Amino acid sequence: MVRNVGGAWDDHGVDEKRYQVFVSSTYTDLGDERTAVIQSIQRMDHIPAGMELFPAADESQWDLIKQVIDQSDYYVVVVAGRYGSVTAEGISYTEKEYDHAVESGIPVLGFVHDDPDSIPSGKSELDKEAQELLANFRDKVKGKPVNFFTTPESLAGLVVTSLLMAIKKNPRPGWVRGDKAMTLETEKEILDLRQELEMARAAKVEAERTLFADASELAQGTDIVELRYRVKHRAPDEYAFKNLDFDVRVTWDEIFGSIGPVLIDEATVMHARDRCKVLFNGRIPKKVIDQIPTDSNTDTVMFADSWEVIEFQLRALGLIETGEKKRTVQDKNKYLKLSEKGLRHLAVVRAIKRPESDSFE
Repeated sequence: MVRNVGGAWDDHGVDEKRYQVFVSSTYTDLGDERTAVIQSIQRMDHIPAGMELFPAADESQWDLIKQVIDQSDYYVVVVAGRYGSVTAEGISYTEKEYDHAVESGIPVLGFVHDDPDSIPSGKSELDKEAQELLANFRDKVKGKPVNFFTTPESLAGLVVTSLLMAIKKNPRPGWVRGDKAMTLETEKEILDLRQELEMARAAKVEAERTLFADASELAQGTDIVELRYRVKHRAPDEYAFKNLDFDVRVTWDEIFGSIGPVLIDEATVMHARDRCKVLFNGRIPKKVIDQIPTDSNTDTVMFADSWEVIEFQLRALGLIETGEKKRTVQDKNKYLKLSEKGLRHLAVVRAIKRPESDSFE
């Protein structure tokens, strides 16, 4: 979607703009209320934005938060029983976001809890200083037209009606589908980007071809590798686990065949490691199993250096690479996927072979 610079209407004269609405509030105490607000915005086919985009509200994130607020068409603030985390300036991040929205001229829709005395103590400020700051902030928000709510359901309805009125009285640029706001300049920019992407892909293929030209010298296929592994066990009446470390003997094709299927459409490193653990659990030597009492609680551990050997070797063989799908800012996982070579090799490793004889006995 692109920022709208003019009208965007469908064949029936209906406005196709989608408005971005920044939702600001304290977080842990207003989980249900935030969900109600966000769902209401989504049902209106508009775009909610807020602290869900940011793994933490802190000074290092403030420039990004300001940018998202500035890109928003409307700003929703919900005030209840907590003031929230305080910045270096001595005000909460919610109030700081509110002040920035007001200063930037973004239409503000305020929603204040109608009966703060009824809010449970677990969702209210107990500190006197925080209570005073909250009261001052509540008065600041009430200095503009606001709506009062008591439940997430009532809040959801108020958000819908308030947003509809704001769009009617104070229309904003909004966002539109790219094909609804295409210009010759935009088309040329897209064409240039496509050409750059094709060139980058070609360069990547050439780099991989060069990098893996000597892969025949690397351990692979049915070559055996020994990797350190651990079984932890604990009797029901014991507190601490006892560790049994040993080497697991597997082939590279067995390792690749165990993790390859989950990487077809990308998967986290943790998911791949768990699949590898399933393989290793089936290769625990009998002499190790015999040392574990039958009534013990057990678990297994994949050592970090063992996994690093596996990941690096499969990368060197050109079978896996880093995932490329777009994900949310909160997602800090590392993703892996099969390369084209890996996909072909997985078919060789996992595909069912025809029997030597087609005859039935």
